[in-house]
Amino acid sequence: MLNFNLIRIMETNQTRIMKYLSYILIVACLFSCKKEAVESYQGKDGISFFAYTYELLHTTAVRSYSFALQATQKQRDTLFIPMRITGKLSDQPRTVLLKTAQGTTATAGVDFELKEFTVPPGASTFNYPLILINSTGMASNVYRIVLEPAETKDFTLGTLGQTPGINDITEENFRYLKIDVTGQYIEPSYWIYLQADFGEFSAVKYKFMVKTLGITDFSYDKIGSDGVLNFPVTLRNALAAYEAANGPLLDENGQQISFP
Repeated sequence: MLNFNLIRIMETNQTRIMKYLSYILIVACLFSCKKEAVESYQGKDGISFFAYTYELLHTTAVRSYSFALQATQKQRDTLFIPMRITGKLSDQPRTVLLKTAQGTTATAGVDFELKEFTVPPGASTFNYPLILINSTGMASNVYRIVLEPAETKDFTLGTLGQTPGINDITEENFRYLKIDVTGQYIEPSYWIYLQADFGEFSAVKYKFMVKTLGITDFSYDKIGSDGVLNFPVTLRNALAAYEAANGPLLDENGQQISFP
């Protein structure tokens, strides 16, 4: 009877040992597979254009720049373009370059310049400097620049689409960016937010506003709530004085200028 119980105890212990060894083997396999999967990724990190969706600066949107709307006359200027890295961060500087895409009517080296840009170590977002040139054709033409990321030794095209950001503000990564550049008075992208206070855009109206108020940037960030409230009053008074001396002020389409 004693030998029988001893045999049962030995068999039970062997069973426990086998189960323990099996458990160790399974955990080791899982850890090995997970480690191998992580180490096997060798793809490049990516870059894309970046904006918050409320800014309406997505793939189909067009940004605009006019040398005529700058506070001082410039022959060259820099337009900073927000971009994002998708992938791992790096403690080393890395190189970014943009290239033109289909739809570009501006001439590289004449109307604009694209140069390599070094992304600082640890950065996840950055501003690419697009150099614009006030060429002779700017006075009578609106040139379009369509940009997309070029592949470099450090980056390829990044992940695209919308993602939730901080405070539920949706962010968007996109591949193409369209920019219209000119030396003429053209409608700024922010005018949609001013239309109720300043009326329909026209080049003649904008010139009148610049001459009357002495500023070229009427975005809300620049003029604030005081400007939105007071500038239309100043412009209506100035327009009334102009009309009393010269008659109606007509825009480039023959329509009479007015302010709400």
